[in-house]
Amino acid sequence: MASISSSRMGERYHGRRPAEDCTAQAPSLVLRIRHPQELWRRFSEAVEPLRLAGKLGAIHFQFAPWITSGGESKRHVEHCSTVMQGRLMVVEFRNKSWWTERNRDSTLAFERERELVNVVVNGPQGFSSSVPAVWEVTSSQLTIVRLHGRNADTWEKKGLTTSSDRFNYDFRDDEINEIAEHIKALSQRVLVVQAIVNNNYQDQGQRNAQTLAGFSQ
Repeated sequence: MASISSSRMGERYHGRRPAEDCTAQAPSLVLRIRHPQELWRRFSEAVEPLRLAGKLGAIHFQFAPWITSGGESKRHVEHCSTVMQGRLMVVEFRNKSWWTERNRDSTLAFERERELVNVVVNGPQGFSSSVPAVWEVTSSQLTIVRLHGRNADTWEKKGLTTSSDRFNYDFRDDEINEIAEHIKALSQRVLVVQAIVNNNYQDQGQRNAQTLAGFSQ
């Protein structure tokens, strides 16, 4: 996944797509711009080449840990979904308030009402930035499973120089098999399930993805 900051970059990204049926999942863009309207204009311009080519699959919003489930934070998420109407919007909440016992059902209803794609986050538990894996479908088109690894020693460690250090985790086969069973269950309820293997230390992600593909058959 690459950040797209201009229409030229979007065109280059489109040009690198080798297969006619290959689509891109574009990350939402954060710019240091005083006027929000200009930010949205630039972002829409950046992804337009992918949309015109029929290769824009979804736009992934990872909402930071300070985006909570109420008040101004929730209104911000609502605003994003309004701006993204007509495009498939993926939401990855990184604050656990969205998934407490009290709020879980209302969060799922919020996503379903707007056809927002739920991201099942698989990561270490017990930290302020931890969220549970919520194996639910909220859009008829897509569900995403994002595997960050389960390295509790590095999850919130300060001073790491690369993301690969934070996500340094080699899934065991039994862990991957458990995840694959969940994915197979989801696939009965939604058109597409996409698994993103984000443990990117050396070749861990590639090997784990290959094992996951085998178990998911």
